[in-house]
Amino acid sequence: MRLLRAWGTLTSLSFGRLLWSSSTLMVLLPLAGCLLFVLRRHYDRPDWSTREFREFSEFMILVFASFVIPICALAFGTASIGGDREDRTLVFLLVRPIPRAMVLLAKFTATLPLVMGLVLGSFWLYCRLAGAAGQVAFPLYLPAVTYMTLAYVGLFHLFAVSFRHATIIALIYALFMEVILGNLPGIVKRVAVNYYGRSIMYAAGEPEGLKPPPADWFEPLSVVTATWTLGGIAVGGILLAAAIFARREYRDLT
Repeated sequence: MRLLRAWGTLTSLSFGRLLWSSSTLMVLLPLAGCLLFVLRRHYDRPDWSTREFREFSEFMILVFASFVIPICALAFGTASIGGDREDRTLVFLLVRPIPRAMVLLAKFTATLPLVMGLVLGSFWLYCRLAGAAGQVAFPLYLPAVTYMTLAYVGLFHLFAVSFRHATIIALIYALFMEVILGNLPGIVKRVAVNYYGRSIMYAAGEPEGLKPPPADWFEPLSVVTATWTLGGIAVGGILLAAAIFARREYRDLT
């Protein structure tokens, strides 16, 4: 019971610390940019055309899913443990009689609602503002957006416990691996999480008129394979992070 109270207290404190941090401002800027784009497109007609659906879908896939979601996840995912490490307050958590796995679990459960709330809330808002095309797109792309968010949060927690300057490394990953390598032809794009999310989104939108890229440039995986891969990244990332966090000595804290 004492451990449960400790977990709840740490989760609550971590949630508040993350919410009222510079990470929130970092996330709001790209979200506001996406909002302005959707508003300027004037998706306000009651009926929808295939062209409008394609345009909105390409924006969701190439900008929101490939750039905004990883930025939201890394802003909070790396700061959950990384913020305490940078402020040298992590040592006070490690000397407490709380299992390290529970500390990481508390950080994860504080981070996930923030990231999910921002990503899914903004996704719903964009689809709402996009009129009929957005209403069609919302249920089609919601599973992929959810799976990608889970995968990124698990992956960036792994970065946070593994690297001294996790935010910088995660930012390099998001800009280089996700944006550059994720859009190159061939199998090299499989190192990017957004490749699996885009595979699901293209498959979901194709019956409504969305055309996937040429096969020699983008060869999507099946929905089942892509979904299981994203789930494996999410679960594997947090389990590996827990294993590293339980055994690692953070000598830079002293």
